[in-house]
Amino acid sequence: MSLSGAEMEALRAVRELGGEASVDQLVARGIDRSAAMSIVERLASRGLIVVERREDELLELTGEGAEYAAKGLPERRLYEEASRSPGPPSELASRLGLDPNRLSIALGWARRKGWVKVEGGVVKALSAPEADEDEVALRELASRGRARASELPVSRECLRRLRERTLVSSRPVVEVKVKLTREGWSVAEAPAVAEISALTPEVLRSRAWVGARFKPYDVEAEPPPAYPGRKHPYLEFLDEVRRVLVAMGFEEAEGPFVETEFWNFDVLFQAQDHPAREIHDSFRVRSPGKGFVEDLELMERVRRVHEDGWLTGSRGWGYRWDPEVARRLVLRTQTTAVSVRYLASHKEPPIRMFCLSKVFRPDVLDAKHSMEFTQLEGIYGDRGVSLRHLLGIIEELASALGLGEVRFKPGYFPFTEPSVEGFIRHPKLGWVEFVG
Repeated sequence: MSLSGAEMEALRAVRELGGEASVDQLVARGIDRSAAMSIVERLASRGLIVVERREDELLELTGEGAEYAAKGLPERRLYEEASRSPGPPSELASRLGLDPNRLSIALGWARRKGWVKVEGGVVKALSAPEADEDEVALRELASRGRARASELPVSRECLRRLRERTLVSSRPVVEVKVKLTREGWSVAEAPAVAEISALTPEVLRSRAWVGARFKPYDVEAEPPPAYPGRKHPYLEFLDEVRRVLVAMGFEEAEGPFVETEFWNFDVLFQAQDHPAREIHDSFRVRSPGKGFVEDLELMERVRRVHEDGWLTGSRGWGYRWDPEVARRLVLRTQTTAVSVRYLASHKEPPIRMFCLSKVFRPDVLDAKHSMEFTQLEGIYGDRGVSLRHLLGIIEELASALGLGEVRFKPGYFPFTEPSVEGFIRHPKLGWVEFVG
């Protein structure tokens, strides 16, 4: 069997390491890193070694994660402060030096972990472990600098949670191990025979070619196929938005693209004769043309509100509501259909949800318009929540995405009041609206 000098060197290195080694160990013994995997694949194709691959993640603290590792998680600090002296959230935030956004994060996670409760506007401590998994992971990463996920004494769920909170960054790594086969042992123990892959002046002058073996060269061999590709930058941006919102304590919700008019329009109390429901403002499904509404009790309440206002204090729209219109299928025109589905099954505060997904509307395709686009919306529902919380969340989102300075001004939208428009400063275009 004809092997190159590099292949023989790698084979003997594995033998000296006991017949089993990682690629990193081979590189440490002088095997060229750029050629190591190519050598391993060639040896494996000849049946001299067996290759095993194990996927892992290399983890490292972000700036925020390093801060929390040093000062403590905000929920831990809030719990300890509430243990010493319960008080309103704003008072605890003042004592801890937390801004409204950090307070919101601290309170959300402390309640989710069952460390505190809020009664009568006062934060009261319940009980908390001496150190939960999040704290253990941050402490380990702070001491090691970097670590593989499999090396940390915490669960996968803990690491997923820290990634979502953007406290740790991760990148996939693959550990490759090789093991000599029986034939590989035989070849590795055989006497070395020099192999020459290139005839150079030095080889001729030194007569190294005498008794050596020349590596054959196949001029008809084709190079291996290459499949370059990566995730689209826009999709990467959407994933980053998701990570930021989840880190702020929001839960992502999703719903069907093909939706009944009940969830897309009726449950939002948009009249069935509203112009926006005409065919030119939504894509109507031809076949099947109608779907089903499972919650008949909710459907009845919606009917009564449409017709006469029912118990809401409204006079309604004053027409006969048609359940067959509500069953018609459309491509959803807004992610509010997802939000209202979520509200129907999550009726008690606190509620923090968002939907970042596709919607569909008939439009003329140009540089700024498309028949399909991505919409982001969310709901933060709790006692004591005001417009200031909304502005703070938008500022935090813009800051986490690196969008720069944010300003707000009052705005008018037909279905919301009060309303504002948010602007960010573009280095060339000046103030640009980015959210309403």
